[in-house]
Amino acid sequence: MISRNGHHKYWVGDDDKDKMSSVTSILGHMDSSGFGVGMGWALKVAKLADGDLEAPRRASKEAQEQGTLLHDAIDNYINEGIVDEENPVFVSWLNEVGNHHDWAASEQFVYHPTLRFGGTVDALERYSVIWDWKTKGESYDKYGPSIKDSVQLSAYAAALNEMGSVYAPSKGYIAYIMRDGSGVDVVEVDLNKGWQIFKACHHLHSLIREGENRGK
Repeated sequence: MISRNGHHKYWVGDDDKDKMSSVTSILGHMDSSGFGVGMGWALKVAKLADGDLEAPRRASKEAQEQGTLLHDAIDNYINEGIVDEENPVFVSWLNEVGNHHDWAASEQFVYHPTLRFGGTVDALERYSVIWDWKTKGESYDKYGPSIKDSVQLSAYAAALNEMGSVYAPSKGYIAYIMRDGSGVDVVEVDLNKGWQIFKACHHLHSLIREGENRGK
């Protein structure tokens, strides 16, 4: 049994004192170059809202809420067969991805027993395929795939392999879904390359934590 708390810490069994960092926490430093992009986006949103400086915060919150609703809708579809016809983003995913695959599970906690990290897999197919869902507000053609997204999925795949899961994946895909329901772009991930990058990030994360602990 794998558990997770509200701070995205994972643990196995009943020992909640032996917590593991999440994949997203370990990859946090990969966002270091994103400040300029984020600031540019915030200025653009504020300008479109006639200078309202609170507009970026509201837009970010709405995007997070929409992403959560999409994940919930997909989870309900895979596990219960429920189709949320009122959610255009889900309907877009269903038409482009959902109807064409044999789903085994969704929103599954995983952990890597050797490197000691945890994560949540968006979906698994019965035939050794792992998936991740990402919502987009801008055209995929404008930005292309995210290296961080690929590395994140690769870490989940490695955890499943290390756990000896019957669904240990040999292939991985990310579906970038437009928040207005206008389309979906599916990208195949190089799981081997992504895993090599993650291991380097994991090593850096461990060194940073070691340095922080020494300073206490």
